[in-house]
Amino acid sequence: MLAPALTHAEIYKWTDANGQTHYSSNKADAGKGATTSIKVDPTPPPPPLNSPTSQAAQDHDKRFKQISEKPVVPPTYGAPNPPMPRSRSGGREDGSDASRCALAQDVLDGKLRYRGGKAIDQYGRETAQNDIRMFCH
Repeated sequence: MLAPALTHAEIYKWTDANGQTHYSSNKADAGKGATTSIKVDPTPPPPPLNSPTSQAAQDHDKRFKQISEKPVVPPTYGAPNPPMPRSRSGGREDGSDASRCALAQDVLDGKLRYRGGKAIDQYGRETAQNDIRMFCH
């Protein structure tokens, strides 16, 4: 849609009384001095984005396709976590006493882990024991 103008730019060159060379796109800047006209061809438009012209661009596209077609496998650190037994709460609570009780029972039964797979620590187990006293009737 936005095509560059296909006009030729004119640049004027002149030398002042001190011997300095100047360039301008305005001929009047030279004053009464003698000017030389220099025609400048516009820069060619860039190649279309969907057709790489260089071998480097083609190699880059090929490598990108190879990488993007591989399945994403998350990194593993150390031994994989053992499969978790099915929980009552699914690791969530909705604010009701029953859901808080189920969540606390899942923690104490070892059916849940912290985000990132880390095992529930002593503080988490103590909190679950308090929740059982408060929410399990």
